[in-house]
Amino acid sequence: MAYEKIYVIPDQASGKYKGGELWDRYGNFDYFADVDGLDEKTSAGQTDREITVAAHSRMPYINSKVETSIPQHLRYVATGINQPKGALPGYTVTLVDSDEKRQFQYTGTLSALYVWLKANAAVDVTLYGPTGAPKDPIALVSEAAAKKLRAA
Repeated sequence: MAYEKIYVIPDQASGKYKGGELWDRYGNFDYFADVDGLDEKTSAGQTDREITVAAHSRMPYINSKVETSIPQHLRYVATGINQPKGALPGYTVTLVDSDEKRQFQYTGTLSALYVWLKANAAVDVTLYGPTGAPKDPIALVSEAAAKKLRAA
């Protein structure tokens, strides 16, 4: 499943709550929170490699009586370009405000995400866990209050 960004939510409350990766499929997590201070996990990018293919023999067609020899040669490949094709890791969390409802995959504890959102919310938002149970609503954080909470 393709994704646009992976944000790394840090551990909260001096390591009591384990942070994790928040997989953002459509790049809209920044609507709900200020993501400027977050690290983004990125792929290593494309790497060009040369792979040596050993000499071998093969049959030119099915039921052939004669084998053909293939000499040793180089194969050129680009690695690090695939996105995951299966399910994304973690569990689904849903963020809802008065206008938008979006789902994300998250690998950390729900407590860490909730505490981080309380310090960085860009809109009034409600967090729903993987069972669909809502958490206490999170109010929009003013810039002055956000700096104070981040410093703690």
